[in-house]
Amino acid sequence: MTRFLTIGATALAVALAGCSTLPQPRDDGALQREAMAGTELPAPKARIMPSTNPTAPGATAPQVTTGTGEFIKPVGLAKPKPVAEGAGTVTFNFENQPVESVVKAILGDLLHENYSIVPGVQGNVSFSTSQPVTAEQALPILETLLSWTGNALVHSNGRYVVMPAKDAVAGNLVPSIGATAPAGGLQARLFPLHFISATEMQKLIKPFARPDATLLADPTRNVLVMAGTPSELDNYQRTVATFDVDWLRGMSVGVFALQRAQVKDLTPKLEGIFGEKGNTPMAGMLRFIPIERTNSLVVLSPQPVYLDEVRSWIDRIDRGGGNEPQLYVVDVRNVQASDMADYLSDIYGNGSGGGRSGDKGGKVGPGLSSGTLGGSDSDLGNRGGSGIGSTTGAFGNTSSSTGTSTTGMSSSSGLGGSSTGIGGSSTTGLGAGSGSSDDSGGDTGNRHSSTTTDDGVRITSVDANNQLMVRCRPAQWAEIEQAIKRLDAVPMQVQIETRILEVTLSGDLEFGVQWYLEGLTGTTNGQPTQPGNKHQYALGGGGATLNASDNLFYSFVNNNISVALHAMEQNGNTKVLSAPSLVVLNNQKAHIEVGDQIPITQTFVNTGANTDNTIGQVEYKDTGVILNVRPRVNPGGLVYLNVSQVVSSPGIKDTTTGNFPIQQREVATQVAVQSGQTVLLGGLIRQNDALTDTGIPGLNQIPIFGRLFGTTSRTRTRTELIVLITPRVITNGDEAKQVTDEYQRKFESLRPLTQPATP
Repeated sequence: MTRFLTIGATALAVALAGCSTLPQPRDDGALQREAMAGTELPAPKARIMPSTNPTAPGATAPQVTTGTGEFIKPVGLAKPKPVAEGAGTVTFNFENQPVESVVKAILGDLLHENYSIVPGVQGNVSFSTSQPVTAEQALPILETLLSWTGNALVHSNGRYVVMPAKDAVAGNLVPSIGATAPAGGLQARLFPLHFISATEMQKLIKPFARPDATLLADPTRNVLVMAGTPSELDNYQRTVATFDVDWLRGMSVGVFALQRAQVKDLTPKLEGIFGEKGNTPMAGMLRFIPIERTNSLVVLSPQPVYLDEVRSWIDRIDRGGGNEPQLYVVDVRNVQASDMADYLSDIYGNGSGGGRSGDKGGKVGPGLSSGTLGGSDSDLGNRGGSGIGSTTGAFGNTSSSTGTSTTGMSSSSGLGGSSTGIGGSSTTGLGAGSGSSDDSGGDTGNRHSSTTTDDGVRITSVDANNQLMVRCRPAQWAEIEQAIKRLDAVPMQVQIETRILEVTLSGDLEFGVQWYLEGLTGTTNGQPTQPGNKHQYALGGGGATLNASDNLFYSFVNNNISVALHAMEQNGNTKVLSAPSLVVLNNQKAHIEVGDQIPITQTFVNTGANTDNTIGQVEYKDTGVILNVRPRVNPGGLVYLNVSQVVSSPGIKDTTTGNFPIQQREVATQVAVQSGQTVLLGGLIRQNDALTDTGIPGLNQIPIFGRLFGTTSRTRTRTELIVLITPRVITNGDEAKQVTDEYQRKFESLRPLTQPATP
């Protein structure tokens, strides 16, 4: 028993604890202020998508590498010959002396060198010096004299040997580097080459060597072997140093990608102009290497200026070559590809491509034109279903459809009047409209194409990827590409702020808002202000002034009018019906609708003998605030506005028909206003008259005396609808951010002015 009591007490304690009041969180408005202020985050940078148009001309720019243009070493040519130091002491005068005597006089008597003469050495020498020479100059002179007679001097085993030149090289000389060679006598020297091949260097030196000189080339090691006297080898050394330079560094190389012509067809033409067999002064100065895999041409030239010349020739031939139609694929970035295809088809499609993107339904037979049944040409009406036969008003229209029928009656109203019925308008009728509907059947909308047979241009859009495919000749593509670049521009945006005010006309506003504003701002012609003077311009009237009987007007709002409107809002006679604000692309329609749909019964159909069995046809009518606007911005910042503004409200239900009468005021116009400027539309005045009888029932109906038992009151209320429109052009991301910040500041103004009291 005690156990059950303990459990019951515990359960009761838990229940009481659960029923206790939790502490209320303190609302200090911090969460609301945080939501209003937002969080500043840097806007992410736009990612540029790579273009997928590999076949477009100019996609691959020419790659040119400019060389140094130096193919020889000027230092080698300018190197001076060494001059012997000191004055000469020996004079030679040999007159038809045998070789043996000359050798003895120079080697034995003057230089005191050991020597030997091989049998078979012969020849006579005549030589004389006008000035004394040194002992160092004597040995080179002897080598020169021996070469004249077909002999050579070889240094071997510490002595000199004089022998015939034809036997001097074989078995007597060992090739060596210049630093390890002996001081005199016939020698064989190795010349390592760095940049030029040994075969090419052999061709360059051979014209400068003796006919019987030893000149060997080793292509494997890229080494040149030459034999001669020290002075001859020094000359060879300077020649090698002159031509052994970085040939590729001196050459200029250009890589040119061909867009239309084939490289295998273009190369022979260029070889015929600039090749070795050409008849131009530049023949042989250019070398062409075709790369068929990439359809590119590699051009080498010793002079950089020649590449500029050959580039112009390649462009000329490339533009003229390949005149067969080719396919070009373009990524359209800023507009719809289907619209771009329509625009281009209107120009290049001999009229068969017109009709815009709505012509995606069926195909039209040859020689026939397409038409739309019951289309609408205007965007400035109420949004709703359209019936058979559309009408076009003066500055807009409204259309409506029944809720139970797909082909009902359509109605239209505007400033220029109204018409109802099938084809009721004088401007359009059944099948007469040229517009189109985006809901047309047929194609799925993923492709739109247009073809012409005159110029062979075919334009197709792929809506899934927003790409444009153009098949045309290369000569035609240059013009089409420029048109695509101009049309595919980043569209501007327009922020449109609208305020719809309803003003009760009483007191100073008895004669209307226009008269009230004129009294504050004065007239334009200096005349005194008075009711009826209207100095604003007519709606859509091309600037013509209004007559005294007109009521509709518009005016550009200046500072004085702004102050007056603010005063009107403060005195309680002005009510803000709506203040919609939106951002729309340039030349695109924007629609805002705030309100309800009111059912209206139009007809009843008796389906049988029972009179109660009837079916009614019901139409739903849009009411409330409806705004349709299409801005168009010119390069100067002037905004052209196609505006349709409808304010409607249901009245008191009719007991007979069961319908609600709709009180409607509508403005449809076209105005031009600078960006940031406000235009005021007004003059829509409505008057409501009410008659009320009150009194004692029965007695107040007695003729003549009934007025003694009741009262009759008549009231008249006049209201005027004015619309304020302010467009602001947004051209870039910074201006768009400014608009966002302005909205944020407006929201922040809604925060509580005082903090809630701390409990």
